[in-house]
Amino acid sequence: MLKNINSIVRIFPDYEDKIDFLFQTDEDFRDLCKDYLLCASNVLEMKTEISNFSAQTREYEDLQRNLEQEILQMITRKE
Repeated sequence: MLKNINSIVRIFPDYEDKIDFLFQTDEDFRDLCKDYLLCASNVLEMKTEISNFSAQTREYEDLQRNLEQEILQMITRKE
């Protein structure tokens, strides 16, 4: 499994094999994971800059949660 999807596996540990399979075989799933990882990275960066913890940060956190839900839907739908 690719190192950069470990954070997704940590969120959905019961689906590790499925995540690995989808990441290797499904371009839409890969794109969704990449979007999530970029969003999560931005949230973390914004949180470290305390002065920037604002509405924009909350928007990214909302986006991050929405992307997590999309990932879970793709994982469970393609079983």
